[in-house]
Amino acid sequence: GLDLVKLQIDIANGEEIPFKQKDLKVNGCAIECRINAEDTFLDFAPSTGRVSDVNIPSGPGVRVDTYLYPGCTVSPYYDSLMAKLITWGQNFEESRQRMRIALSDFYVEGVETSIPLYKTILDTNEFIKGDLSTDFLDRFKILDRLRDDLKKEVSQKGDAALAATLVHSEFLKNRIRPNKEQSVHWKTQLDRH
Repeated sequence: GLDLVKLQIDIANGEEIPFKQKDLKVNGCAIECRINAEDTFLDFAPSTGRVSDVNIPSGPGVRVDTYLYPGCTVSPYYDSLMAKLITWGQNFEESRQRMRIALSDFYVEGVETSIPLYKTILDTNEFIKGDLSTDFLDRFKILDRLRDDLKKEVSQKGDAALAATLVHSEFLKNRIRPNKEQSVHWKTQLDRH
């Protein structure tokens, strides 16, 4: 480790950098996603309100700096940044896979976030190849891809909900069988009154 803040101050004070680029060794790869309270489809307008529930990801190579907790409020008076999600891996692909999992585990209920956008970006071949620029979203039609991804996710969740309902229905049908003796008993009791 290098103390980057100290080095920045030293450089600002006109001091020489105490090492050469060739002296530095690359140690893995990190990716950071800045999770913002914003609506991607409303030109990234701020999304404010009460966070009713939240799940913060964790695990090897995952770091989250955040103020989020269930019941907190995302105010319109401050920056929309809610969290910095950072993953580290031995190489780019390990870091990317950790980020994909962390984003899937990151859940914020009550406000719109940039999480779905990052999920889409991380899966593009352009991102994987490193073909990045300031016009990335427009050039590669990322918002159109995000819409498609969200439609697929809704469809998959709907299919899963339907399957769960059918399984539960079959379970109940097999557990709850009318007992003829019990039915007759109730009928007899009702006939007496």
